[in-house]
Amino acid sequence: MALLVRHRTLLVSLGLVAVAIGLWQLLVPAFAVPPYVLPTPAEIARAAVKSHHVLLAGLEKTAVGAFTGFVAGNFAGFLAAVAMASSLTASRVVLPMAVGIRSIPIIALTPFLTLLLGRGLVTVMTISGLIVFFPTLVNGVLGLRSTEESALELMRVLNAPWWEVFWRVRLPTALPALFAAFRVAAASCVLGALVAEWVASGSGLGQVILQSGVQFEVPLMWSGVVVSTLLAIVAFSVVSWAEKRVVGWQPQS
Repeated sequence: MALLVRHRTLLVSLGLVAVAIGLWQLLVPAFAVPPYVLPTPAEIARAAVKSHHVLLAGLEKTAVGAFTGFVAGNFAGFLAAVAMASSLTASRVVLPMAVGIRSIPIIALTPFLTLLLGRGLVTVMTISGLIVFFPTLVNGVLGLRSTEESALELMRVLNAPWWEVFWRVRLPTALPALFAAFRVAAASCVLGALVAEWVASGSGLGQVILQSGVQFEVPLMWSGVVVSTLLAIVAFSVVSWAEKRVVGWQPQS
């Protein structure tokens, strides 16, 4: 009973998903929707089983590109946030550049990055990293600047070096805001990898979705969409799990 109460939200979510899939399975034949417009979940599952080797190979490439982009983009965003929170001059230089890059649609940058970096993992990683960079930058600056002045005054009284102030005061204060950005980035980096694969890479789940759509293999296309969605959910769940372990003292919203 305690286990059911603890996982009540998860069970409710799974129940709603099951209801939605059931309605999908019933309503598509009821309204005589052609399979090339919207296949049933059963047809999508059959296509996934039939082409599981294609989906698994694409999943591996997309996961690698998304993960490397997640790490690189968040690392760069965190370093930029530290610089902006520490220096007004750095803030005036970095923020306009970051806003300018963020304002350019990522699909417009992809051909340029393909010409610059080639068609491969580096391009996929770069595009995924660009998508996650800005949320981490903004939340990192917000978190690092939200340190209580009394805590900073205490560290000054103790004559603590800057690195100890950062490690013991500023970073713990910023962790909740940073993990909020990481949760957004966990799903966004998968989207970035798919966009890069559609335009630049020619591999991964993005290519599976694009190619099967062009060839009117709609159940396989939907299988790729489902697998990429599950990848994003898993990434989000892993970051949420890590957040509870690292900042468990922080009330969860």
